[in-house]
Amino acid sequence: MRKLLIVLLMAGFPLSGAALAEPIETQKIITALTGDWNGDGATDLAMIVETEPSVAMDMHFFLRDKDHNFLRPAGIVREQIYGEWNGYDRPGYEASDTEPELTALPNGSIKLYIPARPVGSARTNTTLTITWRNGAFVVAGFAYDYHDYMKDNVAGDCDYDVLIGKGKGSKMQPDGTTVHYTVSVEGQVIPFAEWNDGSGYAACGE
Repeated sequence: MRKLLIVLLMAGFPLSGAALAEPIETQKIITALTGDWNGDGATDLAMIVETEPSVAMDMHFFLRDKDHNFLRPAGIVREQIYGEWNGYDRPGYEASDTEPELTALPNGSIKLYIPARPVGSARTNTTLTITWRNGAFVVAGFAYDYHDYMKDNVAGDCDYDVLIGKGKGSKMQPDGTTVHYTVSVEGQVIPFAEWNDGSGYAACGE
């Protein structure tokens, strides 16, 4: 990712000085993604940027200005994404295996996958679907899967559409069987900047 910003510039994604909302240290860019977030036919940009050790990461959004051909800042969501801090400038740096991942979906939404952090025996991977709606990036979907590698028959998952409040999940029982259930709650439009995973777990019955 160290060369990412240079690659973007060479690929025709100029980030003019006037357009940048704030300086971004390229060595702190964990991952980036291009796609058409607002459906105007132009290629936009999203990137996850580290902040400080033990602090959640930021996500920067840019929308292409078609008239002037540059990427215009469309917001920064602060400290919403957890992962392992990477000491790029420290001797002996090794890549983390718990870095968040971004995927562009065919409908223009962004899938944000956050792998479980290696803390304790319980592991929970979460996925958010982020979409552009009415001038803001909102959470359209929430999903997770979990297991406890120190305990038998402790596992489950849930996947639901936040906008309509519908989904499904499963939960392993002490006897090893799995119970499947549906999620049916009130649909909500929640800006990504205001999202709390607790709301997602509550909707899934956790």
